[in-house]
Amino acid sequence: MQIYLDESGDLGWTFDKPNQHGGSSRFITIAGIVVDSDELKHVKRQIADLYKKYNLTPKIEKKGANFSEADATYIVRNLNAIFNKARSFKIIAITTRKENVNLSLRKDCNIFYNYMLGVMLPDTIKHYKNVEIVIDKRTIKVDSGRSFEEYIKTKCWGELQLDVDIACSYDSSDKNEGIWMADWLANFIWRHYEDGRSEAYKELSKLKGTIFFEKTLFM
Repeated sequence: MQIYLDESGDLGWTFDKPNQHGGSSRFITIAGIVVDSDELKHVKRQIADLYKKYNLTPKIEKKGANFSEADATYIVRNLNAIFNKARSFKIIAITTRKENVNLSLRKDCNIFYNYMLGVMLPDTIKHYKNVEIVIDKRTIKVDSGRSFEEYIKTKCWGELQLDVDIACSYDSSDKNEGIWMADWLANFIWRHYEDGRSEAYKELSKLKGTIFFEKTLFM
């Protein structure tokens, strides 16, 4: 099973100024898609169909932040088109209210990011015998990536005693359609918390417990 991850929001801690005007986002969301490697083609086909609908340049990444709320809602409403063909397909997400994060966790962004993934991932990983976690290498650099891999293996194998093979890989989001979809979903969830733009999130919430599984931290 493969898990593609990306995030929306930032890892800054400046809250005395507005977001994007000298300040940091108040929330950060990490989202992922879970899909069997043999069924990833259905995710790619859905993305290709969306690119045709919006007359986008093939193979050029469109970020989730660039979709209007109406377009984001349309994309979410059509997620069942993937699930109907790829029965392994799931969406996972975790959102943190950063202003409530304790000071110790703020000392190192990579540790904080790993902590969020450590809360989100085990409930998914425990259902499989083999998992590959694919992360945008611009989010986690190679040296800290090793730290994440060690952390998630220690948590799953040691603390939780899960019998699962775990591999981690790092790819550029601009050429990995699995990360594209994770980026879109992360933004659609994040904008609900950060900006109150919630139409897409409301549609996604209808899928909770079936193909959408969400956690929150420090709310």
